[in-house]
Amino acid sequence: MRVLITGSEGFAGSHLADHCLAQGDEVWGTCRPGARVSNVAHILDQITLRVGDLTKPQFIRDVLGEARFDAIFHLAGISFVPEAELQPGRCYEVNLLGGLHVLEGIRTMQHHARVVVASSADVYGQVPEDRMPIKETEPFAPANIFAAGKAALELAVRPLVSTYGMQIVIVRPFNHTGPRQRTDFVCSTFAQQVALCEAGRQDKILVGDLTPKRDFSDVRDIIRGYRLMALHGQPGDAYNLASGQSVSAEQILQILMKMARIEVKVENDPQRMRRTQVMDHRGSYEKVHACCGWKPEVPFEKTLRDLLNHHRDLLVRQQHKAEQASAR
Repeated sequence: MRVLITGSEGFAGSHLADHCLAQGDEVWGTCRPGARVSNVAHILDQITLRVGDLTKPQFIRDVLGEARFDAIFHLAGISFVPEAELQPGRCYEVNLLGGLHVLEGIRTMQHHARVVVASSADVYGQVPEDRMPIKETEPFAPANIFAAGKAALELAVRPLVSTYGMQIVIVRPFNHTGPRQRTDFVCSTFAQQVALCEAGRQDKILVGDLTPKRDFSDVRDIIRGYRLMALHGQPGDAYNLASGQSVSAEQILQILMKMARIEVKVENDPQRMRRTQVMDHRGSYEKVHACCGWKPEVPFEKTLRDLLNHHRDLLVRQQHKAEQASAR
Protein backbone atom coordinates (compact mmCIF):
# COMPACT_ATOMS: atom_id res chain seq x y z
CA MET A 1 0.00 0.00 0.00
CA ARG A 2 0.92 3.64 -0.34
CA VAL A 3 0.00 5.28 2.98
CA LEU A 4 -0.13 8.84 4.29
CA ILE A 5 0.31 9.54 8.01
CA THR A 6 -0.50 12.98 9.37
CA GLY A 7 1.61 13.78 12.40
CA SER A 8 4.20 11.23 11.28
CA GLU A 9 6.92 12.89 13.35
CA GLY A 10 4.99 12.32 16.58
CA PHE A 11 5.01 9.52 19.12
CA ALA A 12 2.41 7.19 17.58
CA GLY A 13 2.96 8.49 14.06
CA SER A 14 6.64 7.57 14.01
CA HIS A 15 5.92 4.07 15.30
CA LEU A 16 3.20 3.68 12.67
CA ALA A 17 5.67 4.75 9.98
CA ASP A 18 8.11 2.09 11.22
CA HIS A 19 5.41 -0.57 11.19
CA CYS A 20 4.10 0.30 7.72
CA LEU A 21 7.62 0.22 6.30
CA ALA A 22 8.13 -3.20 7.88
CA GLN A 23 4.94 -4.37 6.15
CA GLY A 24 6.29 -3.23 2.78
CA ASP A 25 4.21 -0.05 2.46
CA GLU A 26 5.33 3.12 0.73
CA VAL A 27 5.11 5.73 3.49
CA TRP A 28 4.37 9.43 3.18
CA GLY A 29 3.96 11.71 6.18
CA THR A 30 3.10 15.24 7.19
CA CYS A 31 4.96 17.23 9.80
CA ARG A 32 4.06 20.59 11.32
CA PRO A 33 6.45 23.52 10.71
CA GLY A 34 9.18 23.76 13.35
CA ALA A 35 8.55 20.28 14.74
CA ARG A 36 11.47 18.09 15.75
CA VAL A 37 11.90 15.09 13.49
CA SER A 38 14.14 13.08 15.80
CA ASN A 39 11.49 10.35 16.07
CA VAL A 40 11.79 9.64 12.34
CA ALA A 41 15.48 10.54 11.86
CA HIS A 42 16.31 6.86 11.37
CA ILE A 43 13.85 6.51 8.45
CA LEU A 44 14.03 9.92 6.76
CA ASP A 45 15.64 8.32 3.74
CA GLN A 46 12.80 5.78 3.50
CA ILE A 47 9.74 8.04 3.72
CA THR A 48 8.42 11.07 1.86
CA LEU A 49 7.88 13.88 4.36
CA ARG A 50 5.92 17.08 3.70
CA VAL A 51 6.03 20.02 6.12
CA GLY A 52 3.01 22.24 6.58
CA ASP A 53 0.06 23.39 8.68
CA LEU A 54 -3.07 21.22 8.56
CA THR A 55 -5.19 24.15 9.72
CA LYS A 56 -4.51 25.62 6.26
CA PRO A 57 -6.69 23.65 3.80
CA GLN A 58 -4.35 24.16 0.84
CA PHE A 59 -1.51 22.27 2.52
CA ILE A 60 -3.32 18.93 2.67
CA ARG A 61 -4.71 19.49 -0.84
CA ASP A 62 -1.18 19.95 -2.13
CA VAL A 63 -0.06 16.71 -0.49
CA LEU A 64 -3.06 14.77 -1.79
CA GLY A 65 -2.36 16.14 -5.24
CA GLU A 66 1.07 14.53 -5.33
CA ALA A 67 0.14 10.85 -5.10
CA ARG A 68 -2.76 8.42 -4.89
CA PHE A 69 -2.97 6.87 -1.40
CA ASP A 70 -4.52 3.55 -0.50
CA ALA A 71 -4.76 4.37 3.22
CA ILE A 72 -4.61 7.65 5.13
CA PHE A 73 -4.07 7.79 8.89
CA HIS A 74 -5.05 11.07 10.56
CA LEU A 75 -3.03 11.18 13.79
CA ALA A 76 -1.92 14.83 13.88
CA GLY A 77 -3.15 17.06 16.68
CA ILE A 78 -2.72 18.31 20.22
CA SER A 79 -2.65 15.23 22.44
CA PHE A 80 -1.68 16.58 25.89
CA VAL A 81 -4.77 17.47 27.96
CA PRO A 82 -3.19 20.35 29.99
CA GLU A 83 -1.94 21.92 26.74
CA ALA A 84 -5.47 21.76 25.34
CA GLU A 85 -6.90 23.34 28.50
CA LEU A 86 -4.43 26.23 28.33
CA GLN A 87 -5.51 27.08 24.77
CA PRO A 88 -9.03 25.76 24.12
CA GLY A 89 -9.47 27.72 20.90
CA ARG A 90 -6.17 26.50 19.52
CA CYS A 91 -7.07 22.92 20.46
CA TYR A 92 -10.34 23.10 18.52
CA GLU A 93 -8.59 24.78 15.59
CA VAL A 94 -5.95 22.05 15.36
CA ASN A 95 -7.87 18.94 16.40
CA LEU A 96 -11.32 19.68 15.01
CA LEU A 97 -10.88 22.12 12.11
CA GLY A 98 -7.56 20.60 11.09
CA GLY A 99 -9.23 17.20 11.00
CA LEU A 100 -12.13 18.55 8.95
CA HIS A 101 -9.72 20.07 6.43
CA VAL A 102 -7.99 16.70 6.06
CA LEU A 103 -11.29 14.86 5.58
CA GLU A 104 -12.65 17.43 3.13
CA GLY A 105 -9.47 17.20 1.09
CA ILE A 106 -9.83 13.42 0.97
CA ARG A 107 -13.54 13.68 0.06
CA THR A 108 -12.88 15.89 -2.95
CA MET A 109 -9.55 14.46 -4.11
CA GLN A 110 -9.09 10.86 -2.92
CA HIS A 111 -12.57 9.55 -2.21
CA HIS A 112 -11.43 5.96 -2.74
CA ALA A 113 -8.92 5.98 0.14
CA ARG A 114 -9.40 4.01 3.35
CA VAL A 115 -9.14 6.53 6.21
CA VAL A 116 -8.38 5.89 9.87
CA VAL A 117 -9.16 8.78 12.22
CA ALA A 118 -7.50 8.58 15.63
CA SER A 119 -10.00 9.70 18.25
CA SER A 120 -9.50 8.92 21.95
CA ALA A 121 -11.05 6.90 24.75
CA ASP A 122 -11.29 10.23 26.57
CA VAL A 123 -14.57 10.82 24.72
CA TYR A 124 -16.23 8.46 27.22
CA GLY A 125 -15.35 10.51 30.29
CA GLN A 126 -15.98 8.98 33.69
CA VAL A 127 -17.88 5.69 33.36
CA PRO A 128 -19.44 3.85 36.33
CA GLU A 129 -17.69 0.70 37.48
CA ASP A 130 -20.63 -1.47 36.48
CA ARG A 131 -20.23 -0.34 32.83
CA MET A 132 -16.53 -1.15 32.59
CA PRO A 133 -14.68 -2.37 30.65
CA ILE A 134 -16.05 0.34 28.39
CA LYS A 135 -17.64 -0.70 25.10
CA GLU A 136 -18.08 1.41 21.98
CA THR A 137 -21.80 1.79 22.71
CA GLU A 138 -21.02 3.93 25.77
CA PRO A 139 -22.32 7.49 25.15
CA PHE A 140 -19.94 10.44 24.94
CA ALA A 141 -19.33 12.37 28.17
CA PRO A 142 -16.08 14.28 27.54
CA ALA A 143 -14.58 15.72 30.72
CA ASN A 144 -11.99 18.05 29.15
CA ILE A 145 -11.33 20.25 26.11
CA PHE A 146 -9.20 17.63 24.36
CA ALA A 147 -11.92 14.99 24.67
CA ALA A 148 -14.65 17.39 23.52
CA GLY A 149 -12.69 18.16 20.36
CA LYS A 150 -12.24 14.48 19.61
CA ALA A 151 -15.94 13.79 20.17
CA ALA A 152 -16.86 16.66 17.85
CA LEU A 153 -14.62 15.30 15.08
CA GLU A 154 -16.20 11.86 15.46
CA LEU A 155 -19.66 13.40 15.05
CA ALA A 156 -18.47 15.16 11.90
CA VAL A 157 -17.25 11.85 10.45
CA ARG A 158 -20.63 10.11 10.51
CA PRO A 159 -22.36 12.15 7.74
CA LEU A 160 -19.22 11.98 5.59
CA VAL A 161 -19.69 8.21 5.58
CA SER A 162 -23.49 8.10 5.26
CA THR A 163 -23.88 10.98 2.80
CA TYR A 164 -20.72 10.75 0.71
CA GLY A 165 -19.78 7.10 1.10
CA MET A 166 -16.31 7.82 2.47
CA GLN A 167 -14.32 4.88 3.82
CA ILE A 168 -13.59 6.31 7.28
CA VAL A 169 -12.95 4.17 10.35
CA ILE A 170 -12.64 5.67 13.84
CA VAL A 171 -10.23 4.27 16.40
CA ARG A 172 -10.47 5.10 20.09
CA PRO A 173 -7.14 4.24 21.66
CA PHE A 174 -6.96 4.09 25.42
CA ASN A 175 -3.71 5.24 27.04
CA HIS A 176 -0.57 3.99 25.35
CA THR A 177 3.10 4.45 26.06
CA GLY A 178 6.55 3.30 25.01
CA PRO A 179 9.81 4.65 23.60
CA ARG A 180 9.69 8.20 22.12
CA GLN A 181 6.74 9.36 24.23
CA ARG A 182 6.94 12.97 25.38
CA THR A 183 7.80 13.49 29.01
CA ASP A 184 4.53 15.36 29.58
CA PHE A 185 2.90 11.96 29.98
CA VAL A 186 2.96 9.98 33.20
CA CYS A 187 4.88 6.84 32.18
CA SER A 188 7.48 8.78 30.25
CA THR A 189 8.05 11.41 32.93
CA PHE A 190 8.51 8.71 35.58
CA ALA A 191 10.92 6.78 33.35
CA GLN A 192 12.91 9.91 32.49
CA GLN A 193 13.18 10.89 36.15
CA VAL A 194 14.40 7.41 37.10
CA ALA A 195 17.08 7.68 34.40
CA LEU A 196 18.07 11.16 35.63
CA CYS A 197 18.38 9.89 39.20
CA GLU A 198 20.55 7.01 38.02
CA ALA A 199 22.78 9.48 36.19
CA GLY A 200 23.11 11.68 39.28
CA ARG A 201 21.34 14.57 37.60
CA GLN A 202 18.27 14.51 39.87
CA ASP A 203 17.88 13.45 43.49
CA LYS A 204 14.17 12.53 43.59
CA ILE A 205 11.14 11.78 41.45
CA LEU A 206 8.46 14.49 41.44
CA VAL A 207 4.89 13.19 41.21
CA GLY A 208 1.30 14.40 41.18
CA ASP A 209 -1.80 12.42 42.11
CA LEU A 210 -0.87 8.73 41.99
CA THR A 211 -4.38 7.33 42.49
CA PRO A 212 -5.96 7.60 39.00
CA LYS A 213 -6.04 4.33 37.06
CA ARG A 214 -5.74 4.00 33.29
CA ASP A 215 -5.84 1.28 30.67
CA PHE A 216 -2.32 1.19 29.18
CA SER A 217 -1.17 -0.56 26.02
CA ASP A 218 2.15 -0.54 24.22
CA VAL A 219 2.25 2.02 21.40
CA ARG A 220 3.48 -0.74 19.07
CA ASP A 221 0.29 -2.69 19.74
CA ILE A 222 -1.84 0.40 19.17
CA ILE A 223 -0.34 1.31 15.79
CA ARG A 224 -0.62 -2.32 14.68
CA GLY A 225 -4.33 -1.88 15.37
CA TYR A 226 -4.42 1.28 13.24
CA ARG A 227 -3.11 -0.53 10.19
CA LEU A 228 -5.46 -3.48 10.72
CA MET A 229 -8.38 -1.06 10.90
CA ALA A 230 -7.36 0.47 7.58
CA LEU A 231 -7.61 -3.01 6.09
CA HIS A 232 -10.60 -4.47 7.91
CA GLY A 233 -12.57 -1.81 9.82
CA GLN A 234 -16.19 -1.11 8.91
CA PRO A 235 -16.62 2.47 7.58
CA GLY A 236 -18.49 4.65 10.04
CA ASP A 237 -17.75 2.37 12.97
CA ALA A 238 -15.60 3.15 16.00
CA TYR A 239 -13.26 0.62 17.61
CA ASN A 240 -11.59 0.66 21.01
CA LEU A 241 -7.93 -0.25 21.23
CA ALA A 242 -7.37 -1.23 24.85
CA SER A 243 -5.86 -3.82 27.16
CA GLY A 244 -9.01 -4.43 29.21
CA GLN A 245 -7.20 -3.70 32.48
CA SER A 246 -6.25 -0.54 34.35
CA VAL A 247 -3.24 0.30 36.50
CA SER A 248 -2.67 3.25 38.80
CA ALA A 249 0.09 5.81 38.51
CA GLU A 250 1.35 4.43 41.82
CA GLN A 251 1.70 0.94 40.31
CA ILE A 252 3.56 2.33 37.29
CA LEU A 253 5.95 4.20 39.55
CA GLN A 254 6.61 1.12 41.66
CA ILE A 255 7.42 -1.00 38.60
CA LEU A 256 9.90 1.58 37.32
CA MET A 257 11.49 2.04 40.75
CA LYS A 258 12.11 -1.72 40.90
CA MET A 259 13.87 -1.45 37.54
CA ALA A 260 16.06 1.42 38.76
CA ARG A 261 19.75 0.74 39.31
CA ILE A 262 19.71 2.81 42.51
CA GLU A 263 17.25 3.62 45.26
CA VAL A 264 15.16 6.67 44.40
CA LYS A 265 13.08 9.00 46.54
CA VAL A 266 9.63 10.35 45.68
CA GLU A 267 8.20 13.81 46.42
CA ASN A 268 4.76 15.30 45.70
CA ASP A 269 4.67 18.27 43.34
CA PRO A 270 1.44 20.36 43.40
CA GLN A 271 2.24 21.66 39.90
CA ARG A 272 1.66 18.16 38.54
CA MET A 273 -1.95 17.95 39.73
CA ARG A 274 -4.70 18.18 37.07
CA ARG A 275 -7.89 20.21 37.45
CA THR A 276 -10.18 17.60 35.94
CA GLN A 277 -9.49 13.92 36.42
CA VAL A 278 -11.20 10.65 35.55
CA MET A 279 -10.30 8.26 38.35
CA ASP A 280 -10.56 4.90 36.55
CA HIS A 281 -10.78 3.97 32.87
CA ARG A 282 -10.51 0.64 31.14
CA GLY A 283 -11.83 -0.51 27.82
CA SER A 284 -13.08 -3.60 26.04
CA TYR A 285 -11.29 -4.73 22.87
CA GLU A 286 -13.96 -7.32 22.09
CA LYS A 287 -15.22 -5.52 18.97
CA VAL A 288 -11.84 -5.00 17.31
CA HIS A 289 -10.83 -8.57 18.14
CA ALA A 290 -13.97 -9.89 16.45
CA CYS A 291 -13.29 -7.68 13.43
CA CYS A 292 -9.64 -8.50 12.73
CA GLY A 293 -8.19 -10.56 15.59
CA TRP A 294 -6.35 -7.65 17.21
CA LYS A 295 -5.44 -7.97 20.86
CA PRO A 296 -2.65 -6.47 23.01
CA GLU A 297 0.53 -8.53 22.84
CA VAL A 298 3.37 -6.61 24.50
CA PRO A 299 3.56 -7.16 28.30
CA PHE A 300 3.30 -3.91 30.25
CA GLU A 301 6.56 -4.48 32.11
CA LYS A 302 8.39 -4.84 28.78
CA THR A 303 6.81 -1.59 27.62
CA LEU A 304 8.05 0.22 30.73
CA ARG A 305 11.51 -1.35 30.51
CA ASP A 306 11.84 -0.31 26.86
CA LEU A 307 10.70 3.20 27.81
CA LEU A 308 13.22 3.42 30.65
CA ASN A 309 16.03 2.16 28.41
CA HIS A 310 15.01 4.75 25.81
CA HIS A 311 15.53 7.53 28.35
CA ARG A 312 18.80 6.00 29.53
CA ASP A 313 20.03 5.95 25.93
CA LEU A 314 18.99 9.57 25.41
CA LEU A 315 21.03 10.65 28.44
CA VAL A 316 24.08 8.73 27.20
CA ARG A 317 23.83 10.40 23.79
CA GLN A 318 23.41 13.83 25.39
CA GLN A 319 26.47 13.24 27.55
CA HIS A 320 28.48 12.10 24.54
CA LYS A 321 27.52 15.22 22.58
CA ALA A 322 28.45 17.44 25.53
CA GLU A 323 31.86 15.76 25.82
CA GLN A 324 32.49 16.16 22.12
CA ALA A 325 31.53 19.85 22.27
CA SER A 326 33.83 20.52 25.24
CA ALA A 327 36.72 18.78 23.48
CA ARG A 328 36.61 21.13 20.51
